[in-house]
Amino acid sequence: MNSDSSPLGSRLARGRWLSLRAAASELLSREFAFSTGHLTAFLSGCLFAPSLLTFWFINGVLDFSTALVLGAVVSPAGLQLRVVAYLLLVPTFLALRAGFHLAHPVHRQQVLSGSCPRTELLSLDWFSVGILATGLPLSLQALGPWIGMNLVFVVGLLVLPQFASPRAASGSKLSALVGGPLLFVYAKYGGSLPVLPDPAGVLGPVATVALSDATTGTLLAVVNSLLPGPVLIGVFAVATNHVLTHPEIRAVPVVRHTLPDCDPDRTVFGSAALGTVFYLLVVAGATGTLTVIPS
Repeated sequence: MNSDSSPLGSRLARGRWLSLRAAASELLSREFAFSTGHLTAFLSGCLFAPSLLTFWFINGVLDFSTALVLGAVVSPAGLQLRVVAYLLLVPTFLALRAGFHLAHPVHRQQVLSGSCPRTELLSLDWFSVGILATGLPLSLQALGPWIGMNLVFVVGLLVLPQFASPRAASGSKLSALVGGPLLFVYAKYGGSLPVLPDPAGVLGPVATVALSDATTGTLLAVVNSLLPGPVLIGVFAVATNHVLTHPEIRAVPVVRHTLPDCDPDRTVFGSAALGTVFYLLVVAGATGTLTVIPS
């Protein structure tokens, strides 16, 4: 008679199963413990920055709201496509980061030992730039409001604070940050509101200078093509990074908490260019068309 079929054998088999299950449970618990877990170290440290999803949500709300006001998204189809790309943004970013860590021999050893490699290869701040920056030519068609807004920024943020007292300089910066966007909105949309005076009569060329449809179409085709587009968006991101991290701007108390970190130029350029390629591939998957070199 087989001993395993006896009550004693059944109890022994059940005991072995319970022991294996307890060991597996202990291993799994240890694996996801913050102090010893390899997976936890990899997921929470290497992939998920502490506020990654918070950043993704808040940054998305701010970016899309700004793009709609600026006119960088003018059609429901374009908005829908960009929203889909933004929803796919984080998984794609995490897959790229995980792939790099696991493919790099030194980083792989660090991950398997329970620590997180430190790298400045990719930044989610700038990986997301391409999704909306590819629509900027649509906004730049109304060139006058852009000129007026940026003139207010240069004077109020960079010029006047050099000659004013610290208190007056803070007031100048806050006034510029509020007045610049208000000037843009009034110059671009004030003509459609009968309760406001005509912007062309008040602001002159600031409200009337515009690019032609042909010029706008050419710029749009260039930044949405696979070869020059990512390079141009990468250069734009580097320039933007230097402007937003300028000491005069970062010194503004409230604004400095909303600004990106001053990442190295190679990180900003590479992340923005790669994010632009990602967006163009999403567009190609949705529309079936991909422009490599603009005609």
